[in-house]
Amino acid sequence: MTGVRRIDDFDVVAFDADDTLWRCEDSFRHAESRFVELVGPHVPRGVDVDAALRAVEKADVPVSGYGVKAFTLSMARAAIDVTEGAIPSAVVGDLLDVGRSMLLESVHLLPHVSEVLAEVAANIRIVLITKGDLVHQTRKVTTSGIEHHFSDIEILLEKDSAAYDKIIKRLDVAPERFLMIGNSVRSDVLPVMALGGHAVHIPYHLTWELERVDHHDEDVVELASIADLPAWLGIS
Repeated sequence: MTGVRRIDDFDVVAFDADDTLWRCEDSFRHAESRFVELVGPHVPRGVDVDAALRAVEKADVPVSGYGVKAFTLSMARAAIDVTEGAIPSAVVGDLLDVGRSMLLESVHLLPHVSEVLAEVAANIRIVLITKGDLVHQTRKVTTSGIEHHFSDIEILLEKDSAAYDKIIKRLDVAPERFLMIGNSVRSDVLPVMALGGHAVHIPYHLTWELERVDHHDEDVVELASIADLPAWLGIS
């Protein structure tokens, strides 16, 4: 590895945010458990409350998009649907409180993130590309303490090839000189590689069902931790 600088092959390195730089999915898993606890007692025996919530989430994404607010609406709608309207209003209020608590959670950076961003940013232009609710994601970025590392911050409705193409053109970088770092093969890796760009997958221990990809034909670079990125880039 000595003397090899992969970073010289790129002009821009982009980072995903949720579950790449800070914890996110953990909060959703906790909220899903609370949903089952709150709604379960009000449905007939044998009904899979958790599966019902996931089905409503999947149906709602094209309408509501991503993020805590959309998820909270899905919880309320799923509670009404799965109980055929019999869910007590107090329980719906509890579900709304779960969503509000998620919105107010502090940002918890993952290990090594601050030092890795500082090291990479000292060598190349870095940007942040995330998706979800504009207000909530902006709050997380501005309170994270790492915003200053990024020359550009993009908050998208969807992370697909069309969205990345627009960003790459706006950044005035050739696709083959663009590198994306993220925890989701579906959102951070495959759409970029489809454009001729490069990507590194850094798995998180939890993956949202709608972000899972069971099969693909791409040869994806995978690192065990973001701490391994500087060495892979050849800058440490």
